[in-house]
Amino acid sequence: MNKKWILSSVMLSLFLSACTATILNHSAPIGIQHRTKIAVVPFSNYTETPLAGERAKAITAGVLESRGFRHLVVYQASPKDKVLFPGMTAVESQKSLTVWAKKMHACYLMTGSVNEWTYKVGLDGEPVVGLSLQLIDLKTGHIIWTAVGSKSGGSRIAVSTTAQALVNDLLRGLY
Repeated sequence: MNKKWILSSVMLSLFLSACTATILNHSAPIGIQHRTKIAVVPFSNYTETPLAGERAKAITAGVLESRGFRHLVVYQASPKDKVLFPGMTAVESQKSLTVWAKKMHACYLMTGSVNEWTYKVGLDGEPVVGLSLQLIDLKTGHIIWTAVGSKSGGSRIAVSTTAQALVNDLLRGLY
């Protein structure tokens, strides 16, 4: 009985791992210190999913903090921001977000874009997430680190779970 359970567990693990696919590319690690102040701003949303950029920003900030980056400042839209449609607000310009980050005395600006945030159409409805991340040195204005990746999950996995796994994978290349 015990051998059957172990065999079943191994087979299930192999099956579930076969249900995901990940593609990652990132620049060389830069050795950023955990005590460095990083501003995390909304990501550009190039999908049809409302608030995907805000979701990606929140997940990225959470993963950074869970990895020991305790000096984060996370941009929050003000209630007076223009609402285009329910669940969508006007996007701040990169320039205004950079000015805000400098006012917060951040050294770096973490930004990015969401290229895919959906479930595949079909019987299984697998989650698919595509993200790019950029770390900008606020002193020079140059992008000093970048990462891009996509991940699909199994049919019983949430988009947010897939996104969190992808962000974890992408941020491994930061330090």
